[in-house]
Amino acid sequence: MYRLSFTIFLIIIYSANCFAQFTPPGLGDTNDASWFALGLKQKLNSSGTVVLASHIGLGRISDPDNYNLVQNPSIYVVNEEISNHFKKHWKYSGALSYRWQNEYETTEPYELDSENARQEIRMYGRIFYLDSFKNIDYSISFRPEMRFFYDRNFDPYTEDRQFRSRFRGKMAFSLNQLKTHKLITSAEFLFSTTREDKWSKFEYKEARFSLYYAITAPKLNTTFNFGYMNNLLGKADLKDVHYLAFDIEIKNLF
Repeated sequence: MYRLSFTIFLIIIYSANCFAQFTPPGLGDTNDASWFALGLKQKLNSSGTVVLASHIGLGRISDPDNYNLVQNPSIYVVNEEISNHFKKHWKYSGALSYRWQNEYETTEPYELDSENARQEIRMYGRIFYLDSFKNIDYSISFRPEMRFFYDRNFDPYTEDRQFRSRFRGKMAFSLNQLKTHKLITSAEFLFSTTREDKWSKFEYKEARFSLYYAITAPKLNTTFNFGYMNNLLGKADLKDVHYLAFDIEIKNLF
């Protein structure tokens, strides 16, 4: 009864939302965005409890006055994460990520502002609680991360670092007996503090809600994820950004 009540509670919270294998990064205050990633998940031990997940990704954004979600290259991402499923319901991971993010002029014709491009080195860890109920797999995770920002010459950016905490709930609904078709939902809430001369107040900044459809091709050991993410920025004066995303995950290539 407890597990059923908990599952219903999660469904109520996350029913309109979702999560992909290689989730889109937040691309800031824009109208629309798109995300593509290609990734590899490789087992590192015979039991499959230790896994290396690597991916590269590209995000694009619209101009402020239109909704062309593939108009401008915005971010390039290289990410490495290693995880250990050390108990039945528990998993932890650590990761290192490099990102290059373009900046654009705020007035027409919104040209590339190459002088203000930003580089980022990110380190983070995650702890997961995982469980299942019938054809539903669900997890709750906490992710603290440290972000270091640099300009195009690798000198410290104006806001040179940020500490951020992320809380996420995720559910995956299997749509067939082989579990090759899934509907995946997630909700994530982000809190952060940023340093510019001194540290700002640690507070809520944004939320991300997604809905994905995942198709696995067993003979190829590959999963294709198609989805939508809504990024809600701010608190009182909300700004929402719409993302379309597609990623390909190849498993155990080696």
